[in-house]
Amino acid sequence: MSKADERPGSLVVQVVTCRKSPAERRSSAMAELNRLPIALETEFVDGFIAEDTIIDELYDAAINRRRCKRPISRTEVGVYASHRLAWRRLLDSDHAAAFILEDDFGFRDVGQVSRVLESWPAVLEDRDIVKLFDFEKRAVNRPMFSRRIDGIELVKWRSPTAGMVAYLISRRGAEKFLARDRIFRPVDEDVKYFWELGLDIWSVPGNPVTEVSERLGGSLVNTDRDQTKTYRLVRSIWGNLLTADRKIRTRLQLQRERLMRRFGSSD
Repeated sequence: MSKADERPGSLVVQVVTCRKSPAERRSSAMAELNRLPIALETEFVDGFIAEDTIIDELYDAAINRRRCKRPISRTEVGVYASHRLAWRRLLDSDHAAAFILEDDFGFRDVGQVSRVLESWPAVLEDRDIVKLFDFEKRAVNRPMFSRRIDGIELVKWRSPTAGMVAYLISRRGAEKFLARDRIFRPVDEDVKYFWELGLDIWSVPGNPVTEVSERLGGSLVNTDRDQTKTYRLVRSIWGNLLTADRKIRTRLQLQRERLMRRFGSSD
């Protein structure tokens, strides 16, 4: 039995940041965490930036061209590498799970966040990730599955949504993510392809955590990302085909899960 198994109440808060991040972000993160009525072990994960050599080691441009609708920027690769560093630190520790926050987060509903953190073993249970932030979709997004645990609603969306500003992750979830040696999508997008790594991803609806980069000096990703955008017709058509393929695969995967649950499989 691992140390994490012996300590089921062991949760660490990890705030993902980098050396280019404005100082206001670190102070804002601590101020937000101090609003919680519960005390949790907290650490900052000083991640990577576009100039770091890990970007070239981690990013696979050839797979990106085949499986992503656009190139991703070096900063986006750095963000993904920073989340990977947080997952690796979780696995190298004796903690059972982590509550990971990007450093431009803000609590929209601190009471709901507190309830989730107080009940995290039941909320995560055998799930890999429970997100407390999802980017809003233009169309109405409905849950494929829903659960109520300790008074907290959990949903698995019919259309998985990008966004990794705030989420609980288990050791198993970290292991699944790190099984991929090279990356070719932004981490925000990779969660929409959950079946590729066998990830079981749920959300707390209502976004109890939000993203507040605009009042903290602006996004560190958008400028760099905009420079990589290409409007070539072939790439645009290929991107539309990839999106259609993802939606079909998502629907098939969720329908498969529904059948498994109906015939006796547990969550």
